[in-house]
Amino acid sequence: MGAHARESAVHASGLGRRFGRYWALAHVDLEVPYGTSVWLRGSNGAGKTTLLRLVASLSTPSCGELAVGGHDVYRQRAAIRRSVSLVSHALYLYAGLTARETLAMWAQLGGTAAAARDVERRLDEVGLAAAADRRVGEFSAGMRKRLALARALLEAPRILLLDEPFSSLDRAGCELVEAWVRRFAETGGTVLMASHDHERSRALCERVIDLEDGQIVGRETLRATGDPS
Repeated sequence: MGAHARESAVHASGLGRRFGRYWALAHVDLEVPYGTSVWLRGSNGAGKTTLLRLVASLSTPSCGELAVGGHDVYRQRAAIRRSVSLVSHALYLYAGLTARETLAMWAQLGGTAAAARDVERRLDEVGLAAAADRRVGEFSAGMRKRLALARALLEAPRILLLDEPFSSLDRAGCELVEAWVRRFAETGGTVLMASHDHERSRALCERVIDLEDGQIVGRETLRATGDPS
């Protein structure tokens, strides 16, 4: 593994993912420094979700190099999953559990007693304290998205992956996500976010990567890393 791979939050070279004869992602070269927020922009089918799943180590590349947090995706997947949290269309929630039980379960899986003590605080932060003992199966789509965000907060990741984080949320929920992403970035966290909400994404992120037909077709710097404007 080269020096860039060890020093970057995300390093990809010649990265590709194929399904049968169809390449969902091809020839992707990517360098995301720690503490950077990146907006993945593109139409449906452009490869945004595929890229996020590869970075989360939920999918294995068909070719190329990929290191996340200095860890090789082929050999160090467990280490990657300890430093990354993904909030996507698949929320990984269980209908039969309550909101409190859901976060307690994730805290236990994470193996940290401190995280278990944070359950109540995280529920309050996402506006679900009053619904803590309701079963997830009774939740609206927006409430389930809020619970998934609380799970990500509980995991305390270094790298946050967001796939359409504003979908299913009302205005208050969208503002909650915006504030959370800003706080995360301000404390040195790294964000990769795929979103069709151009206004919010442009305000939150420092860089833009344009994807089309599984390839990077453009890059844009919105502002320097750490610039709040």
